[in-house]
Amino acid sequence: MAIFKFGAPIESKEPNIAVEMDATNPLPVGKHRFQLIVVDDAGNESLPVELVVTVADDQRPTAVIDGPSRVSFKEPFRLLGEKSFDIGGKVVLWRWTLLD
Repeated sequence: MAIFKFGAPIESKEPNIAVEMDATNPLPVGKHRFQLIVVDDAGNESLPVELVVTVADDQRPTAVIDGPSRVSFKEPFRLLGEKSFDIGGKVVLWRWTLLD
């Protein structure tokens, strides 16, 4: 397995490579180009070929709701959703509904 860094080639004696990213600096959501050049036993290099890989944010965000469990009649109170989070991006909308 290899940790890829932008613009830094990684050489391998194997025809396959596992792509890992630094956990503190993952490959951002979006399209990314990977290039391959192969070298034969005579030292001849191929022309480069590219593959576009799309990193998608396909994980649901997590909603977290906080607030009081008991309030006085006719008194206002706050519902808090600030602890909600999204691993691949950021929460941009909170949809609140009174169910009963």
